[in-house]
This record gives sequence, C-alpha cells and structure tokens, in this order.
Amino acid sequence: MLHLFNKVYLEFDNNIEINFDRVVISERYGIPMLQQLDKIAYGELIAHGRSYDEVVGSDFAGFIATLKDFGKTTDKKIIVYCDHEAYKKVISNWFKVILPSLDLETFKNIVNYTVYNQRIVSNSQLSSVYSVDLNSLWDGIGEVEEAWNSAVETDPELIKNLDLNYSYELLVASYLADGSKKEELRKTLHMFLRRWFKEMFTDNRQMVLFNIVNHRFLSTFDIDPGLIDITSIDPLAAVEQFESYADDEIWERDANAYGICKLEGLSEEKAIKLMDTLIEVFDKFEGMQIDRSVFGLKKYVTSACSDTLSDEDMDGILEYVVENPFDTCIVPRFDFQNVNFPLMQFFLSEKFNERDLSKYRLL
Repeated sequence: MLHLFNKVYLEFDNNIEINFDRVVISERYGIPMLQQLDKIAYGELIAHGRSYDEVVGSDFAGFIATLKDFGKTTDKKIIVYCDHEAYKKVISNWFKVILPSLDLETFKNIVNYTVYNQRIVSNSQLSSVYSVDLNSLWDGIGEVEEAWNSAVETDPELIKNLDLNYSYELLVASYLADGSKKEELRKTLHMFLRRWFKEMFTDNRQMVLFNIVNHRFLSTFDIDPGLIDITSIDPLAAVEQFESYADDEIWERDANAYGICKLEGLSEEKAIKLMDTLIEVFDKFEGMQIDRSVFGLKKYVTSACSDTLSDEDMDGILEYVVENPFDTCIVPRFDFQNVNFPLMQFFLSEKFNERDLSKYRLL
C-alpha cells in the first residue's frame, strides 16, 4: 500500500477490501458491486471504471481534489485500487507533479522501492489484514517509461493549493535535501515518534505480563511471587519494580481495550522513569535481545510526550537515524503498510553518503 496524501492510499487490485472507502480502476474489477454486497459493506465505492481514462481522464488535479474533499466526510482510509496499467499511470502522474525535479531514472527508483515494499508487507504470514496474490507482486508491474512519458502536464499550483499532507518518507527526503517542508515534517515526525515510543512500551509491558510467573524473571527482578495476582485487573499493581507499567495515567482502560499507552502530556519525570523501566528489562533479563541503537533516542521520550517538537529535537532525531539506522527507524511496525520503509532507508543512506537528494524535493 502506497500512501499518497492525507488518508488516501494506492493499492493493487488483487484483493479489494470493501470495508474501506475506495476507488477501483481495473479492467477486471472496475464495475459496480452486487446490491447484496453494497448492503453489508462498511466502505463506500466512490468511483469505478475499467481504465484510468474512464475514471481520471485528463484532469488529474481534479481527481486528487475529489479524493481530498471526500476525505473530509469519512473517518476511514480511502484506497485507490488499480490494475497494473492504471497503477503505473497514477504513480506517474502523481510523482511527476509533486516532485518537480524528478526524472525518469529517479522515478524508476521510487517505483522499484515501492514494489519491493509491497512484496515485504504483503507476506501472507506477516500480514494481519488480508492476503494478496504474491506471485503477481513478485512479477512486478513491468515497464513504466510509457506511463511516465504519457503523464498529463498538471499545473503544480493546482496541487500545491490543495495543501495536502504528503507521505512521511517524502517529507523526510525533502527536508534532508534542502530544509523544505519543515513544518509539515515536524508534525508528521512528532506523530510517528510518539507512536514509535507507544509501540515499544506496549510491547515491552506485554512481555513483562507474559513472564510475570516465569521463575527466572521473578528471581532476576527480585519479585515476591506472592505479590502477583493474575486474576486482578492489573497484575503489576503491587510490583514496585514495574510501577511505571501499572500507572493508570499511562495505561488507560476503556470499554474495548486494556492497557492503552498514553504519552500525551506525561510529565518529564514519569516519561524518564518509563524509559528506564524498559531499558532495565532488556539489561537484566537474559534472553531479551534488541538492537540497542534504539536506546540512543531515549532522551526524546519527553519530546514524544510534549505538544510539539523543537527544531533542535527534530534535527537531532534525523541526524541520529541518518548515522544509526535501525530496524524500525522511528516507524512503528503497525505503520509499515502506511510508510514506504525501504525508500525511507534509501533516503537516509543517501544523506549519510552525502549524495544529492534534490530530485526528491517536494512542491
């Protein structure tokens, strides 16, 4: 799934999810659904057609504006499902207008990373959302030069005036290129930084809960087994060593979920103590392994809890991941279908090797 802007994503047509709002451009599937399916679908079919020309035509900016306007009326993702031919035309028109300095070879590089990313996240064992035709993905989408050359010349101002929220990896590339899109990146980086810390704390706390009756775990942390009550709402409530993992200010409960990590507005003292708890688990408990380069970002846990990122913190985070890229690199695992992570790593590598990123600069 390729994030285009706001809540809009581009996806292949080999598995269409009817519970998302969607556009379908596909020779095989670009037809109305049966009335019976319409009645049970949560998502709305915004537009459909058997070809790109039938749905988009020559007004690409109008198509993008329609998607943005529809996004204001829904809380769901909007997915543009395409067969291979339509997919090539959409990405050609999209990247050609939002990246004014892009050339054919650089465009091919983006396409290659996009298809590669699709292959990874669509692994039928790893994907928790749906399965896809993996053979089709490994076959690729074929030659893209014709689609690139035939892309309509869209007035960049028409897209610029829509004030779109672009994908994370392109905001990073644009900022690393020449400092552009600073405020847009600040907001997006802060959101992902917070999600990244939330995921890390949630995973670690869950590991602790899984091992709370593990005799080696208890002895390592000198925990009295008599303090553990697995029938209680929070089995960690009486365990002093894991006070941060039993703090109701951090771990909210509602009618549908237990242990929701909330960092927003957390005090500096509690944020630091929470981070120290996580590091202590990895330091003390034999068998717990992690790429320890992630701990280099530990001082930014207070930034994740704050309302915004300072210039110093934003630059510090980016400088750190350029120098020390690691397995998630401030992209939570549950966002791997929302972010082109291999392309992000490519941009970080280009910056590390002091190569020119100007062709990836956004409007």
